[in-house]
Amino acid sequence: MDVKEIIGERGESIFRVLITRKHPTRGYLCESPRFLGEKKRTIDFLIELFYEESLIPFFFVQVKATARGYTQREDRLNIQVTSTTMQRLAAYPAPTYIVGIDEPGERGYILSANGEYTTGFSSLCTNYPLNPDVLALLWDEVVAYWTSPNDLTLRSRFCDPKWR
Repeated sequence: MDVKEIIGERGESIFRVLITRKHPTRGYLCESPRFLGEKKRTIDFLIELFYEESLIPFFFVQVKATARGYTQREDRLNIQVTSTTMQRLAAYPAPTYIVGIDEPGERGYILSANGEYTTGFSSLCTNYPLNPDVLALLWDEVVAYWTSPNDLTLRSRFCDPKWR
């Protein structure tokens, strides 16, 4: 196994820990992620939310891990995502996100991949760290998507300000 594979596997493990953190007032929001990465080209994880028995809201994530740190000027995480990946993620009829993992720092950041932006990028904004408050906002966003049957267009709050 080479260093890149080790960083990738550690990134996936760090993601599992971060996405299942407990919110101080709302409790656990996400069930343990289901790894799909070896079976799917674009999607790494399926995450189901704790909700009512009659509806199981879910979303998809691609995890990108790096040990290359952050850009100096804008403090963005140095990960690369191709335009093909962004277009494939946007084509899924469900909420989709990119999660960038700072492997040495064991921090993660989430970004919408629902079609707001379909060209590639070489750094990810760090405005949305995977902390309990952002997880609560993510839970609200995904539940709103699945409980609004008349409007299945996701208007994500997790967009890079450079894209607006």
